[in-house]
Amino acid sequence: MSAGIWQLGRAGEKHDLKAAFSAGSITEVLQQLVNDSEADDYRFRRFQLRGHYDPGHQILLDSIVEGGRNGYEVLTPFYTDGRIVMVNRGWLVAPADRSILPDIDVPGEERAITVRLNRFPVPGMRLAAADTKAVEWPQRMLFPLRDDIAVALDEPIPDYQLLLEADQADGYLRDWRAVDVGPERHYGYAFQWFAFAVMALVIYVVLNVRWNRQHKKLINQS
Repeated sequence: MSAGIWQLGRAGEKHDLKAAFSAGSITEVLQQLVNDSEADDYRFRRFQLRGHYDPGHQILLDSIVEGGRNGYEVLTPFYTDGRIVMVNRGWLVAPADRSILPDIDVPGEERAITVRLNRFPVPGMRLAAADTKAVEWPQRMLFPLRDDIAVALDEPIPDYQLLLEADQADGYLRDWRAVDVGPERHYGYAFQWFAFAVMALVIYVVLNVRWNRQHKKLINQS
């Protein structure tokens, strides 16, 4: 029963995230970055920023699967209003030869971009810290923390990424979703757990009734 209730809670969280993502598409577009403490309140909100990319210090988020294929999401530093923020320019397939990195060059001239605020992706279980000691760029990282990226860049950055909107130039595949797994799956899991609980209760009752009958029979025979 506890597992089923937990799944219902997760379904509610996923439903709220999808609602926030939809709301972010129709609310006012903001013009300035927010602080880390405000990031959750502005999650999935759209921003229009002016600045320029830093093509020389890009990060490839490794082991991102899309359509059954392994690939990278491309994080590019964007300088705007005296700050640096990481812009996720989308997903591209990884070459079969892991020693070969994809060409992710991007012009560094000033431009305006429209983006959507989100947290950095996180794994189901974090096994080790990201390796930020490499000196060659672009760097490959596996689910880095904000501090990992800041150390690699030797610059402070906000504790969130900005997702480049699909209609913006110099991006890759951008099928942004609030959640990878919708609330429907959690409702299905909850039903299964509740069904298991009912089955366990029925088995418990049947076995105890049978045991009581056998026990009384033995008493009567004695």
